Amino acid sequence: MDFLDYLGKEETNLLTSFLNFKSELDLFHTLDSIYQEPLERLEISRDNLKEFLVSQLYLFVHFHFYFSVTCFLRLHLSECFSSSRKAIDATLCAYKIIDQPETAKKYFDRDKYFQFIKTNIQNEIQKDSSRYPLAHKLIKVHDICSQYGSHADISSFFYRLEIKNIPEIRSEKLLLQYFQFPKEIQQGKYYFVVILLAFLYMFIIFKKYFDSKLKVIDPSWERDIKGLNQKLEKMGKTLSYLIKDEDFFK
Repeated sequence: MDFLDYLGKEETNLLTSFLNFKSELDLFHTLDSIYQEPLERLEISRDNLKEFLVSQLYLFVHFHFYFSVTCFLRLHLSECFSSSRKAIDATLCAYKIIDQPETAKKYFDRDKYFQFIKTNIQNEIQKDSSRYPLAHKLIKVHDICSQYGSHADISSFFYRLEIKNIPEIRSEKLLLQYFQFPKEIQQGKYYFVVILLAFLYMFIIFKKYFDSKLKVIDPSWERDIKGLNQKLEKMGKTLSYLIKDEDFFK
């Protein structure tokens, strides 16, 4: 496949995904609207380090929300998970700063605690299960993202490797695909729902900060968040049962 063929296949994958994941894309738009809502009304003081950092981390996560979904729709699943993992790391950093504003300076100074944020948050939860309650599900998603999207071991090749039999010479050919095709459409839908849920869980952590900053909270916004959470978790459990080999929702 040359470069122009590759670009053509990218566009074909995108159009096919629009057809295959129409209902999930509607949920993506709902979640994006939830993310967008506070941006025009939030007032940030650059002199307040906590506010400045949390806001920047929020924008970083929102960018990776778009990038992750784009990678997914183009059938770059490993890259989708890798992007999602970065967003989770950013969200956990924000969670720490929201929970303990005095740590903002440590983040700004690139303290090692924040460079290993997932491990450190996880260690604190193991010592006290009541710590960081909004992070528990995210850590589980982080582990999935790490397995499939952040290392060069065999797991990062999932859906890429193909062994093609060549009967005329009694041999086999090992292929590494540019794109990652789930075995069936339900499996693709499952991964899409997991990614959307992950970014919803991330948003809920930032919402803890917005609730203290925004002067007015729109009740319809609150209903949209709750309704989307319930819908995605219900879809995830149904898809998990159908494909039989995933345990995120069990």
